[in-house]
Amino acid sequence: MSEIAAADRGVAGRRARRSLVPFLLLVPVAVLFLSIYLPSIGYGFAQSFWKFAWDKGIIREWNIENYTSFFTVPRNLEILWTTLRVSTISTAFSLIIGYPLAYYIAFRGGRFRGFLILLTIAPLLVTVVIRSMGWLMVLGPGGVINDALLEWGIVREPVKMLFNETAVIIGMTHIHVPYVTIGVLTSLQMMDPALMLASRGLGATPARTFWRIVFPLSLPGVFTGVIISFLLSMTSFATPQIMGGGRVQVIATKIYQEELFLLNFPFGGAIAFILLVIVATITVLSTRFVERGRFREVFQH
Repeated sequence: MSEIAAADRGVAGRRARRSLVPFLLLVPVAVLFLSIYLPSIGYGFAQSFWKFAWDKGIIREWNIENYTSFFTVPRNLEILWTTLRVSTISTAFSLIIGYPLAYYIAFRGGRFRGFLILLTIAPLLVTVVIRSMGWLMVLGPGGVINDALLEWGIVREPVKMLFNETAVIIGMTHIHVPYVTIGVLTSLQMMDPALMLASRGLGATPARTFWRIVFPLSLPGVFTGVIISFLLSMTSFATPQIMGGGRVQVIATKIYQEELFLLNFPFGGAIAFILLVIVATITVLSTRFVERGRFREVFQH
């Protein structure tokens, strides 16, 4: 009996040590966050409650004027609405493009699956600035599209396709499609192919099999990709700045303008934390909605 008890204690000890491994892996990140990021965030949050005067600069007097002025100035609310609209549209297009691509790679890729995945993530190896600049050569007055339209006689003068919301949405969609594709692909590859074979064997059409089996089981990946795409769109700076040409102002470009051009760090900090709260709220609410909805069982496995 003593040997059995000792063996049980040994097994319990090994399980306890294994359970500590995930927490130990988080130690470097936790140290980095607590030593660098958290003090910076705390200082920025405190600074957002200070005053700013054009003749005196930053005045360390506590107030909530920076936060109230953001919501009382119509231009600021317009910028917020533009950010939400552009982010939502670009995320929707990223899903429309990324889901079929992930489906094809998962079920039709065959021996070329690895190569197709490599092609999907290859754009991530290039910086956002370079990819956005590339779109200037495609959509510009002397770009590929306008040259083709002029050559074919479809238009008589170059079409203005840059420095508007459409250009920003195109750029964001191109940048975020890989994130949605990889998220959906992860869920599709974890799916048991026997489920689809059984569905078709029972007489279900391909469309019914997709909507009743494939799509519900891929929702975790869809949700992950959509959240990543939306959050990146909400905080995007380079693409709106380059492809919007300063005419499409979003929250990130507003913060840039306030802090680097106007040197109004308190107000810029307040806008940054408003954006942080909005993004966190949308993430939490959407997560709760999905987990409590019709397909909540899918997210529990």
